[in-house]
Amino acid sequence: MKAQDIMTKTVVTIGPDTTITDLAQLMVKHRISSVPVVVDNDHLVGIVTESDLLHRVETETERKRNWWVDMFVDSDTKAREFVKAHGNKAQDVMSRVVVTVAEDTPLSEVATMLDAHKFRRVPVVRDGRLVGIVSRSDLVRALAQATNIKRHAEPRDNGALNKTIFDALRKHPWLNTPYVTFAVDNGTVTLLGFVVSEEQRRAMKVLVEEIPGVTGVLDRLTVRSGHMAA
Repeated sequence: MKAQDIMTKTVVTIGPDTTITDLAQLMVKHRISSVPVVVDNDHLVGIVTESDLLHRVETETERKRNWWVDMFVDSDTKAREFVKAHGNKAQDVMSRVVVTVAEDTPLSEVATMLDAHKFRRVPVVRDGRLVGIVSRSDLVRALAQATNIKRHAEPRDNGALNKTIFDALRKHPWLNTPYVTFAVDNGTVTLLGFVVSEEQRRAMKVLVEEIPGVTGVLDRLTVRSGHMAA
């Protein structure tokens, strides 16, 4: 799946001249953690997040440092912090370097980006223009849909399912499988044998559970560490 498959296309946006008061009220009203800033037919020029509004003079949350720490902070940093705390418009507090994704960005990359940058939402752009936004909740929604599709997967005969499971186990060299066997009966898979750790035991069970056609897994594995490790 790609960003365009799950993105929200109707995005709440603001202009650079939107006041901080209006911006804050908009975020509260729509229960969103960030707002893209656009000009001229949705051309993306910045984004305002909750973090940009944390240290404000109105709420008496301006940054304060011990005098000895303040000595090592350069003047430009102090100037930026002052604007963030006292600026009256979105253009004063917004981040101008915006991390974005394209419509055809795979969801694996979107998830990695959200995780790496601790973002809750990431704008989707086409030729510099905002066309959507992907949030963590959109990914959770995609997961729910994908899980529902798997739940209704067509049943498979024992032979075909047996081969699929065997091939799946072989694809993961970090799994220690020489002492593991399994039996398939109308979609139910029984795992038998020995593994080297509880982590390997859980991984094998999860791996088999996600195979289309598997309706249940009976875990009969025993953990025996030490001499069995490869």
